[in-house]
This record gives sequence, C-alpha cells and structure tokens, in this order.
Amino acid sequence: MSFTLEVKKELCGEELSRKQEKILFYGFCYCLKNNEFFTESESIKNFIKNISGAKTVITAVNRRGRNGFLFNFGDYCSKIQNTAIDSKYLDGRDENTGIFLRGAFLACGVVTDPNKSYHLEFSVGDRERSREISKIITESGMNIKSGCRKNKYILYSKDSESIADILTYIGAMISSMEVMNAKIYKDVRNNVNRAVNCETANIDKTIEAGRKQAAAIKIIECERGLGFLTEDLRSIAEIRRDNIDLSLSDIGKILNPPISRSGVYHRIKKIMEIAEELKKSKL
Repeated sequence: MSFTLEVKKELCGEELSRKQEKILFYGFCYCLKNNEFFTESESIKNFIKNISGAKTVITAVNRRGRNGFLFNFGDYCSKIQNTAIDSKYLDGRDENTGIFLRGAFLACGVVTDPNKSYHLEFSVGDRERSREISKIITESGMNIKSGCRKNKYILYSKDSESIADILTYIGAMISSMEVMNAKIYKDVRNNVNRAVNCETANIDKTIEAGRKQAAAIKIIECERGLGFLTEDLRSIAEIRRDNIDLSLSDIGKILNPPISRSGVYHRIKKIMEIAEELKKSKL
C-alpha cells in the first residue's frame, strides 16, 4: 500500500458531524479534476459515497491494471469550481479550514513514503483554484510552494516539517508522526555516518603519520642505532617503531610515567628532525 493511500484511509477513518461532512465534500469537489475520482480502497469508496449522497455514480473499473472504483459527479463539482470559495464553509475557523483541506487532499493530494523522500503535493488543476488553496494553507501558518508541471498547477512541499504540519492540520496525526519519526531516524543515521567517516579519516591519518615516523626511526636505527637517542626519545621511538597505528595519546599512556599527547608530539618532532639531519649528512 502506498503512503498516500495510507494517509487517505486515515483521513476517512474519523467520524464526522454532518456539517463537517459538508465542509469536507465541498473541499473535495473544489479540488477534484474532471468531475471524476478513482480509488482502489473499499473504505475510501464507502466514505466518499456516504458524504456525497446521491450526487454520484460509482462504477467498478480497471484503470491501468489497477482494480478500483470510479466516481462520476457529473457537472456538480464544476458548478462549485466555477465560483469563489464560499466563506460560509470555512467561517474563519481553523477546524473548518482543516476539514476543507482534508477534502482537498482526498481529491488531489499525494505524499511520498517519508522513509524514501519528502514530497507532498496538491495537484489542483487550474491557476485560480491553486492560488486559492495556497492562500488558505499559508494563512493557516503553513508553508507551501507553487509550480506548474505539464500545464497543471501544483502546490508542493519537500520539507519534512512542513509536510508533518500539513498532515497534522488536515487530521492525519498518525501519518504525521511517521514523517517525524522518519526524519529523526535519518538525522541519527546521518550523524552516525558522519562520525564513522570522521573516525575512519582520523585513523587513516594516524596510520600514515605513524608510517612516516617509523621510517624516520629506521633511519636513526640504521645510521647510529637507537642508543644514539636520549632515553626519553628512545622509549618513544621504540613504541612508535613497533606500533604505527597508535595515536600520540595512546603512546603517551604507555610510557612510564605517562605523558600528554603534546609531550609525545614534541618528542616525535625532535626524532624526525634528528632523522632529517642524518639524511642530509649522507648527501
């Protein structure tokens, strides 16, 4: 089952008053395309049939290999679409606006699975109705963008928080939570991946530095022997020679007595300088 279908089934699951049914059906008709509506869901079919009353003809059809139900509303929806939105249905109340937009989403809304991507869309059809729906959404404190695709006007959002807000506003609470949970999971996963990548890069740098330092120590050992070094340098040189993967902090902890990372760094630096001088003296 697609996420859009899950959302629409959730929207059809709440029991409404007769007034709310009228508001929802008004929003549904206002945004419907071609006075027709197709659904594969028995529960959505029964819901739309119940709120539309005798205003529709329902036919069982197969559309592009999908079995479902086709609603035909004749010219009933066209009459609603050719007039401005009747303010008596919204009455300036958030609850009524949410119910109206619920009907709009049932008619022309889609939303992708949040585990894959974030995209919610109202494909309203013509420019004027698209503007009206956009105005209602933005005046209700939510964000939506407008666009045009294949001569069809659409409203859309690719922002997870905006999508969750819209779904909550139209009454799809469970679906909204799925969007928010998917975002939390992705954020945690991305943070873990960044941390792992950073740690891997640090390990690679440590090993590369260890190789260079071990090579310098080898020069000293071959040319003069490690006994040439002072005791504090020799102890570090022996540890580094045998453990190129250890960090400077780890080397410092092995020493007796232990010293800080900074202390190890300065002694390694001195060893590298001695190796460089020995190399130059051979030239």
